Amino acid sequence: MRDEWRADVTDYRIELASIEDVPALAAVEQAAAALFPERLLPLHLRGETVAPEKLVAAQAAGMLWVAKDSAATVLGFACVAMHGQVAVLAELDVLPAYGRHGIGSALLAAVVAWGNARVIPTLYLTTFLEFAPSQALYRKFGFVTLGAAPDFLAAALRQEAEAGLGQRVAMRLTFPRHKAAKSCPSRD
Repeated sequence: MRDEWRADVTDYRIELASIEDVPALAAVEQAAAALFPERLLPLHLRGETVAPEKLVAAQAAGMLWVAKDSAATVLGFACVAMHGQVAVLAELDVLPAYGRHGIGSALLAAVVAWGNARVIPTLYLTTFLEFAPSQALYRKFGFVTLGAAPDFLAAALRQEAEAGLGQRVAMRLTFPRHKAAKSCPSRD
């Protein structure tokens, strides 16, 4: 049975965000926050969003993607930040009314394609351990949960816990060409 609040969307596109798209992203992020149970994302944190200057920087660097419908309305977005030579999926959100239409998967596929096309060995993220939709999406793309996170992600996880978020985990996707390169013996 179909949820009545869900919108029909079969016609959407994924593209690099323009600077004009940036103001719409906070509303998408806030709307998506409503999907999380309060034990994971307390009500007092639901208004917090990625800082506009970070979104502008990501847009300028070609690391911000949006999903738009045929009327050019932003339905979702994905934002990547670099940490040294590795990439971090800083945010991935879809308007709840447009969930379960493959938009999150399409946004993540664009990020993965971007990472595969560059000399980036790994894509990291942090997510809720107990939120099945996110876990399923990331695992579908080959992300694995890390037992021990790199220092910069361990620090992010500590900050998230101190802010009051529910149990978070770090995940990693190693791009295929880097998996193969690691398994090949070096020739001197």
